[in-house]
Amino acid sequence: MISCISSIEKEDMCTDICIIGSGIAGGTIVHKLIKSKIRFILIESGNLTNPKTPQVIYENIGRDFGLRSTTSIQVGGTSNLWHGVLAPLDSLDFEKREWIPNSGWPINLSDLGPYYKQASDILNINNYNLFNLDNLPKDLFDSLNLLNIDRRLFKNKIFQQPLPPINFKNEIVKYLKNAKFNHCFINTTALELKKKKGIIYKLKIGGLDGKFKYIKAKKYILCAGALETPRLLINSKFKNGNIGKYLMDHPMGNLCQVKFNYKTPAQIYSAKKISRNQVIKSGLIMDEDTQKKFNLPNSCFYFRPSFVRGINNESEKIKLSLLSIKDRQITKQDILKVIKNLNVVAQILIYKLSLSFNYKYADLFFLTEQTPNKESSVSLSNKLDMWGYPISRINWKVSDYDIESTKKWFEILKSNKIMNDHYSFTHDENDIDWENIFTSAAHHVGTARMGNTKITGVIDKNLKYFGMDNLYVCDGSAFPTSGNVNNGLTISALACRLVDYLKEANH
Repeated sequence: MISCISSIEKEDMCTDICIIGSGIAGGTIVHKLIKSKIRFILIESGNLTNPKTPQVIYENIGRDFGLRSTTSIQVGGTSNLWHGVLAPLDSLDFEKREWIPNSGWPINLSDLGPYYKQASDILNINNYNLFNLDNLPKDLFDSLNLLNIDRRLFKNKIFQQPLPPINFKNEIVKYLKNAKFNHCFINTTALELKKKKGIIYKLKIGGLDGKFKYIKAKKYILCAGALETPRLLINSKFKNGNIGKYLMDHPMGNLCQVKFNYKTPAQIYSAKKISRNQVIKSGLIMDEDTQKKFNLPNSCFYFRPSFVRGINNESEKIKLSLLSIKDRQITKQDILKVIKNLNVVAQILIYKLSLSFNYKYADLFFLTEQTPNKESSVSLSNKLDMWGYPISRINWKVSDYDIESTKKWFEILKSNKIMNDHYSFTHDENDIDWENIFTSAAHHVGTARMGNTKITGVIDKNLKYFGMDNLYVCDGSAFPTSGNVNNGLTISALACRLVDYLKEANH
């Protein structure tokens, strides 16, 4: 059943599990629970149609994200906005790296392995095995070598994109439209977790009518995202010093442009359509030994084909505006700018239609692993929501270390002999605006991180809040480090693992 709490007369609602947030994590949990006998209530602050704007949700006092929308407050969450380019984290991402402060997960890649497969099925990835280079068909594998790269320094990373990417709004409506025992309450905001003696005994919620009600559940799962989950925990007077700290994203941008000495066919580095509903592409990451040698984070870059010499800042602004299409913020002015920019039109057509072409120029698009920084954080604002609770105050910071690491990465790339034999750079390092090159990828993580103890984390390896027997966090805020990929597949895998853990604990 999907309804508003204002239509429910009963003061207290009871269930087995209360899920707060209906994005990728909440949607995956619903998918996993729907065929079980476990009853649940799903809480969503938004509705089925019009997302709330970020200005309503949080106050930003830090670095500007550079995007019109980095959140989507509606049923399905950011799955309403994403393009669904997916890959698992690398084994290195889970390890304690001496050169990355505050790194290390309390689980490893093998712990998530079977759940990555489950999540891939849920997210409509046809062949999970293609993430492994050894499983690529010969023609795809051979095409990776069409770009001359020093394999002692760099290696390929495979990404898959289902077409269209899953929208959990549609899934949740399908699952719950006629449900008798499971409910989704829209326009319903989680305000405060009420606790005593190591358990949450009820959740205070608010509806658009300004009234309060309560949900009583055996277990509560926070899936509200890295900007809202810490707000709820702090408003609920939880005291763990890591709450809201270590806010990370994937700072991204065009680093530079290369000119190929010989026109190069390498479609897989842009987008290769391998079936009617599946696209595959490759990025390049530094070898683990190279990362360790030069103290670099695990970042990734892509070759984006271009037909004009040099990187045009206006073109980049146009492409960023296109990310607003799905949240309906794109304007007629945006559309006109696209139509008038033939290079952008060509790039869109090549990507969307998976066209074969020869490279003459390519923009090196960079997506960094942001290192955990305690000063980058989410706290409470002095501004209040309609129920009198403080909204989130966002202070996103890209550190000097993050910028210097990207500079070092570029220096290694430029000094590489194999690169210089085949490519030339169209502009110098001094042309790069290092302070302003990065925008957000809308991949917020880190603000309720996993850890081995409450000294290093907010939640344990099973996503359970330290010191609370029935409270779990399952969204991007659980990540201790960010890796170099869209968070969606890992969030969904964590959700699959959590549901199996809770089912097993019930027996």
